[in-house]
Amino acid sequence: MTRKFQTSTFLPPLLLGLLAFIVRYVYAGAERIVWGDEPFYMWLGRNWFSGQGYHLAFTDHWDYHHTPGYPFINAALTLLTGDMKRASNWSFILFGAGLALVIYFLTRRIYDEKSAFAAGTLAALAPATALMPLYWGTLTEPPYWALSFAGVFFAHRAFQKFRALDIALAGAFLALAYYVRPEAVVFLGAMGLILGLRALARPPRIRHLGYPLLLGIVFLLAIFPYLYKVHQVTGVWTISQKVGANFATAKGLALGSFRQFDIETWGLDSTGQQVRFFSEEIAAASALDYILANPMAYARILYGNTLKLFSLLFNIHLFPWYLLIPLAAGLFRRAWDRERAWNELFLAFTLLPGLSFILFFVQERYIAALVPTLMIWAGHGLVELGDWLRESVSKIVGDRDSAFSHPSSVFSKRYSVFNKGFLWLPTALIIIFFLVMTPRQADTAYLRGSARPVHLEAGKALAPYIEPSDIVMSRYVAIAYHAGAAWAPTPAASVDEVLTYARYHGVRFWAIDGFEAYNLRPQFAPLVDDPTRPRPGLKLLLIVPDERGEEPVVIYELLRK
Repeated sequence: MTRKFQTSTFLPPLLLGLLAFIVRYVYAGAERIVWGDEPFYMWLGRNWFSGQGYHLAFTDHWDYHHTPGYPFINAALTLLTGDMKRASNWSFILFGAGLALVIYFLTRRIYDEKSAFAAGTLAALAPATALMPLYWGTLTEPPYWALSFAGVFFAHRAFQKFRALDIALAGAFLALAYYVRPEAVVFLGAMGLILGLRALARPPRIRHLGYPLLLGIVFLLAIFPYLYKVHQVTGVWTISQKVGANFATAKGLALGSFRQFDIETWGLDSTGQQVRFFSEEIAAASALDYILANPMAYARILYGNTLKLFSLLFNIHLFPWYLLIPLAAGLFRRAWDRERAWNELFLAFTLLPGLSFILFFVQERYIAALVPTLMIWAGHGLVELGDWLRESVSKIVGDRDSAFSHPSSVFSKRYSVFNKGFLWLPTALIIIFFLVMTPRQADTAYLRGSARPVHLEAGKALAPYIEPSDIVMSRYVAIAYHAGAAWAPTPAASVDEVLTYARYHGVRFWAIDGFEAYNLRPQFAPLVDDPTRPRPGLKLLLIVPDERGEEPVVIYELLRK
């Protein structure tokens, strides 16, 4: 009996973890573009571990834009794998499998083991968790989700029965998630609030209110060294420096104007020596000041962000709309008792971190934090649909032919086994669907204005010319990364200002994407249209065509004066 119990208890999560591991291992083996923030985290970790300081090649101050959690993970795994990209892939694999297991154990606590396996299967196979993080440009999502929901798991244990150890573990995991992505502070607020409501509903109320307070104390103690370092560098005490910086640099993105966003983010600061995103001038930017300066404009941003959230959320990349059917079944097929209502309220609070991006701007990778909770509900709903199907078939067939329902009938015994399969039929269909559909989403993962295959080709073409100390200037960091060079961002400025900036930072090569020149920075268009006659100070090095017939990448070498 004990052996049977142990097998039935540990076999499902073991199979689930193995499935999630294998799927991610296969998907991570495909060639991909390393772009966006991912190279920043890689370079920060490499510089940190090699004693060069926690900053990038073109900055001379400690980097307060990127929390050190993922740089640490990548640098540690690089020591084991010998390659930064391979380290990112292994982080994706291990933390992705960990997320599937965390979803399994959390769902098992709230519902049952069958629902847990179905929800864990969704987390193991669906594009949002099994594939898309490879193409979103940060690779921070898997560790952020896994650590955040580990914190949620222990918070739920405390939610069921207040214990200091569970509270401490919840605070510790949420703090680790914060070091990966600072928006984990919203998870802290959500868990603190729901635990506070639970405490008010359970005498002795005053004593129980100490537990959400303890959660906040553990979290703040764990992140205080980082907060103190940011204060030393910026002179500001803040939980997340990115909040004000996002308002200072991303208004155009929220309004759908990529040219405005380009200027706000990559325009030069007052010194002419740094782009705004990395400038110390916006270190103390205040979100409240930006809101109060034009409340009506901010109201329009909120409205637009809300519409965009729903349009992005319910698609194959995140949470396909047809999964709303099992989600609704999971929530509403059976009546709730008081404890079920509390558990559903607890899960609803875990949606707050993803929903909070309505206040700033909405992208797939930001609102993807909603998906694990939706998978829990949908996984439970798949089992509920299977149970409904099994009961319906049993009644229909049993009423029609008594031979199937007679206890001693051979048909009855065979049918009983067959009928149990109906319970898992919806889950099995979803498994087959995602095994077929998920890998196909890689072709639609990149946004044309953010990453293109020609960036990878340009990096490879430039690599033979790169020497150890070379810096490549480009709007798209992928070109420099795949060339094996350090990077400096191309400012959204006049050509003369760009060249002055480039010489200040010791840039040797300048890569210009035709899409960038024609759609965002028309002042660069002549350098793409007629590269054989470069302006003084530049020498044409390479023209890298796009295999799809789109805009090329033109690479110049800066001549030394």
